[in-house]
Amino acid sequence: MGSSSSDSPPLPHQSDTDRLRPTDAGRYLNTLVFAVRGLWTVTLLSVRPVAFWGAVLLPLLYLPSLYGVGTGQDTALFLELVAWHVASIVLGHGHTPFWGR
Repeated sequence: MGSSSSDSPPLPHQSDTDRLRPTDAGRYLNTLVFAVRGLWTVTLLSVRPVAFWGAVLLPLLYLPSLYGVGTGQDTALFLELVAWHVASIVLGHGHTPFWGR
């Protein structure tokens, strides 16, 4: 009934203990920064063409909204269009249309 050496778990090797040791927080931070940059790049690649064409087409809506200016709601609509246009210009600035490549 004695315990033999085969009943006890083997001792970990040096490489196993290194793996179990807490690692540097900077390594996790670098991984997180890399993931966020990748996500930002993918997001911009999908949003940039839509924003570019929004910046091109949104001014077409200015005249109809200016025609109806006079009430508070129409003024708010015009200001929203201007805000969307500015956001589209900023986000779509780096887009290169297929004919400009």
